[in-house]
Amino acid sequence: MKHLSVFALAPQPLLIELGRLLSDIPAADVYQLHREPPDWKWQDHPDGFDFMVKKPEITYPTVALNLSLSAIVDNSRITSVLGDDTSIWTMTIDTPYNDFLKSKEQLSLFRQKFRILMDQIKSVHGHDNELHLFLAAPVAIAVEIGRVWMPKADLPLIVYDENRQNGGFSKAIVITSVGQSLTA
Repeated sequence: MKHLSVFALAPQPLLIELGRLLSDIPAADVYQLHREPPDWKWQDHPDGFDFMVKKPEITYPTVALNLSLSAIVDNSRITSVLGDDTSIWTMTIDTPYNDFLKSKEQLSLFRQKFRILMDQIKSVHGHDNELHLFLAAPVAIAVEIGRVWMPKADLPLIVYDENRQNGGFSKAIVITSVGQSLTA
């Protein structure tokens, strides 16, 4: 396999697992289905675009990552699952909405910022911890989360999925190391 073009539509936890299985070793172009206009073509990079990271004020043993990109994930929804003694890191954009991901450059920037953020979280919370992931993000970003996650270097990921029938977020998949992804 020399090159992959990935056009993925599925629940976010499965897309993260797909990305993990693909890894970042083979060359791949991951595409996003846009709502306006409705197609898979990358558009021009928006001027002044960047991802912002908010660090928690207090360091607790339990650590979560709030990816509020397609919508805002209120931290109270995370603490209702994990408890109040949770350090919540947040990656967001100026105005989260479901069609913000327009350019290949935005996706590349996400990969860079996410990789740095994973290292920062591990540095603050220790190598023996695990990272609880709550996300509202485009499908291409979900795939890239799995691709950039490094099995020997990164914290295990516990991925949560919104489930209104269960009253909010519930554990969907646990990604621990090569060949070890467990459904929750």
